[in-house]
Amino acid sequence: MWSTSKLMPLADLAEVLAAARAAGRRVVQCHGCFDLLHIGHIRYLQKAAKLGDVLVVTVTPDRFVNKGPHRPAFPEALRAEALAALDCVDYVAINEWPTAVECLALLRPHLYAKGAEFRDNRTPEIIREEAALAELGGEIAYIEDLTSSSSRLLNELLSPFPEEVDRYLDELGERYGAGGILPWVEEAQPLRALVVGETIIEEYHHCETLQRSAHAPVLAVRYLSHERFLGGAGNVANHLAGFCGEVGLLTLVGSEPAEAAWLQSQLRDNVTPLLLRREDSPTLTRRQYRESYFAQPLLEYYLMNEEPLAEADDRLLGRRLAEALPNYDLVVVADYGHALLTPAAIEALCAGARHLTVNTQVDAANLGYHSVGRYPRADYVTLAEQELRLECRSREEDCGAMVAAVAQRLCASRAIAMRGGRGCVGYGPEEGLHEAPALAVKVVDRAGATDAFLAITALCAARGAPLDVTCFLGNVAGAEAVATVGTREPLGRLSLRRHVETLFK
Repeated sequence: MWSTSKLMPLADLAEVLAAARAAGRRVVQCHGCFDLLHIGHIRYLQKAAKLGDVLVVTVTPDRFVNKGPHRPAFPEALRAEALAALDCVDYVAINEWPTAVECLALLRPHLYAKGAEFRDNRTPEIIREEAALAELGGEIAYIEDLTSSSSRLLNELLSPFPEEVDRYLDELGERYGAGGILPWVEEAQPLRALVVGETIIEEYHHCETLQRSAHAPVLAVRYLSHERFLGGAGNVANHLAGFCGEVGLLTLVGSEPAEAAWLQSQLRDNVTPLLLRREDSPTLTRRQYRESYFAQPLLEYYLMNEEPLAEADDRLLGRRLAEALPNYDLVVVADYGHALLTPAAIEALCAGARHLTVNTQVDAANLGYHSVGRYPRADYVTLAEQELRLECRSREEDCGAMVAAVAQRLCASRAIAMRGGRGCVGYGPEEGLHEAPALAVKVVDRAGATDAFLAITALCAARGAPLDVTCFLGNVAGAEAVATVGTREPLGRLSLRRHVETLFK
């Protein structure tokens, strides 16, 4: 039976190790996720313990396990408990940061032990950890022994996916593997991308329900907190900025300088805002009142001006497009149907974009009259299934047939229909139809999933990726987006890489 004295907060552990060092004892630290403790881990820890007098193991907390939304399989408390049960381990603590860098500085081990597989796989984290250790005067040791993988064992024994999804991943892995898929997005940095569309300020007001009001037949709620996210075209630009070296954002803002300043503060460093200011109008804002326990919206309303753009604003938009389009390799239109994309702007985009991606979205304010049919052409188009059915005026027709028809109508080399929990259906004139299952196992909030899917698949389409790769990466991006509240975290190269690698282990 293990002793609970092995488990302690980092601050307390730092004091214990300081006393151990003062007593001349050699401290060895190991660090990792340890999601499924296996014989490879045990041998690695046993050998690490022999390199010193005190072995301490720090555990990556749940919120920083960067292997896809379906991981970790076991929560941090159970992972720490399993490690503390080993006789060779003296102390266990759960880390408070994404990597071991700050943890090393706090605990100051004499030796930092890593598995031999990390000697040649020098990730950015390993490089930063080595630098931190060097500043402390410590050493790093790479331990040779049986190499295994928690991810591989979890995929084989405790897969979170249905059997048909596991078969799909096995077949795709045999065809490409992570090494044949990731370069399509990881080598996109030379691309210059321009996002055109309405940016939406997303506000979540969290509350708890009380009872029906005593004075009127309405629901009464108690305010708890609120938060804001960058949505719409701004969110798409932030996703692209994780993969492209240069991203432009041509979008509409209202007359309030503070809102425009907040919008710009939320953009990644390599996003250049090209703002079109509309006087006497608010910046488009969608506010939701959400019941906190169930994380469900109770009421949604919009702050917006949907009057057509003034003639002067339309001319200014045309000039901005004429100046910007020649400077970008890829143009992504995120058209939410709220007055920015006028007929003149659409004509300029279709005539001047080198590679044009188009996505049109319907909502409560434009349902029934906003569709992709406003665009005469696109190189790549992606629509949610409900938007595809509105465009084709069909409730019953097969989704694949409809996406092929839209692609042919727009002369697109790629078209993909997003189907939520049923994955997606893609079409290319040479490859025909391809279906790919959804990869989400943790759905916290569906908001922003389309933006993530749009950004990643637009990159793939612009670079000529195979249709099956494009659909797969879009579903990976969507799975990451629905695993967080709102649009808190834009996609990043490292998180996407680890997610894909984990799926194929």
